[in-house]
Amino acid sequence: MSKEAEEMVKKFQKTEKQNTFQYDFFVDESKYIKWEDVVIGIESFSEKEFVVKKEDIDAYIEATDEENPVFTDDEFAKNTPWGGRIAPPMFVTPIVFWTVGDSTIGNWIKTPGAINPGQKIEFYEPVREGDVIRAKMQAYDKYIKRGKRYLTYYLELINQRDELVAKWWGTLILPLSKSDEGHKIEGVRK
Repeated sequence: MSKEAEEMVKKFQKTEKQNTFQYDFFVDESKYIKWEDVVIGIESFSEKEFVVKKEDIDAYIEATDEENPVFTDDEFAKNTPWGGRIAPPMFVTPIVFWTVGDSTIGNWIKTPGAINPGQKIEFYEPVREGDVIRAKMQAYDKYIKRGKRYLTYYLELINQRDELVAKWWGTLILPLSKSDEGHKIEGVRK
């Protein structure tokens, strides 16, 4: 990544997790599991947990321009069915990248050149400051369609009380090989 691009990214990093997350997905590309090596049905828990801090929720709200007071206003949120402020539902996205991104079987979600054709997410429990979330992952399906390699993982996000926070079926279209991305971004390591 060019120095200019690195400086631009650093300008937007505000939280402890953002400052330690490897955002250059090319760095560990050789370690990512390959489509052909995925065994359907294999399960594991993520190697990392996501400890939800106020700064994590606040940075997500700022980045998404969220205005709903259930997510942004502590006083307003006290009088809701949740009894306090909760994170927006799609806050599960940074949780997934944090928990799954370095794991042995789920690291494919960071494959450079992958295309996201869609996700299905079911929400069960809200995420709150202080929660500790882990991901249970399963290789769910892989297939070839129109000459492209599809891979779907099923994830359950579980909090410290063993409550199901969300179910996520995440699908990506992976490049035919790690070096066969149909595009290369100018200025990025190859």
